[in-house]
Amino acid sequence: MTELLVAPWEPETERPLPPVDMVGGKGYGLYWLAAHGFPTPPTWVLTTAAFDLTIQRMELGEEIARLAQIMADVGDNWTQLQQALDDIKPRRQEIVDRVTQAILLDPIGRVLEKLVLMPTQWAVRSSATVEDRPGQSFAGQFLSLLSVPPGRPLWDAIRQVWASALRQEVLAYCAQRGLPFPRMAVILQPMEPITARDRSGVAFSQSPVPSMPGLLIQAACGAGETVVKGYGGDLYSVEGDTVYIRRMPPPEIRVTGPKGYLEPAPPPDVLPLTEDEARRLAALVERVAWDWEGPVNVEFIWRAGQEPQFVQVRAAAT
Repeated sequence: MTELLVAPWEPETERPLPPVDMVGGKGYGLYWLAAHGFPTPPTWVLTTAAFDLTIQRMELGEEIARLAQIMADVGDNWTQLQQALDDIKPRRQEIVDRVTQAILLDPIGRVLEKLVLMPTQWAVRSSATVEDRPGQSFAGQFLSLLSVPPGRPLWDAIRQVWASALRQEVLAYCAQRGLPFPRMAVILQPMEPITARDRSGVAFSQSPVPSMPGLLIQAACGAGETVVKGYGGDLYSVEGDTVYIRRMPPPEIRVTGPKGYLEPAPPPDVLPLTEDEARRLAALVERVAWDWEGPVNVEFIWRAGQEPQFVQVRAAAT
């Protein structure tokens, strides 16, 4: 049987990187980071084969292909695109509802058994085959969930991530760019609860902001969702030893709630990173760009009292 679950990368391993077609773009990036010695959380990936098997057993393949073909025939004509989305909305929503209620198939249950029993919260992240590819990041269009409680909620979160492949904005994005319907892998990472003392954000090895040249970091306290979804986050322009800071504090941050998942919280009145921390992070991101052989965008989390870890890398738009 095709591999359903890919284990965390082991140091000194000589196995080849799993292909994007198996682990999706985001999963591939994480294994690339680990293989090149950069700090990442332990990462399992429930592969696209698990998604395909579930869709096949539910006999939804032809239905999904039909919706995808309707959108592909429309292409980038905006008026026709909106009409097509309205026309397929009832059937699309029905498929989404069925996927979010899918039965856990025995082969998938067996590979997930150990993870479901682990007494930890989870980051459950999308990793579609079309995601984080050159020129098509799909940033923010698929679903990722943090601080998912152990046990049954982990399976619920996986199904929600699968279903996000059928979001209206995803189908429109694919149609406009002539991309195939995405197959979905799911990243599974054990995690501790996120607090206001933790810092997260995005680093750009080449700043996209002309007034802040060099390497640009946007960071906020708490979970990275604050920055990634555009709610705010202080900007750090790093050139050599020089750090220029532009305050852009968000109105609220996101931290882990008492029962798991993220909830809003007031932001602390402090900078998320010191100048020295910004320099250290910038040096690490520059190494990533060097090994990647091109400019990159990197998402990070920096836990209080620990070293930073990378949770995503993709080629920067050029």
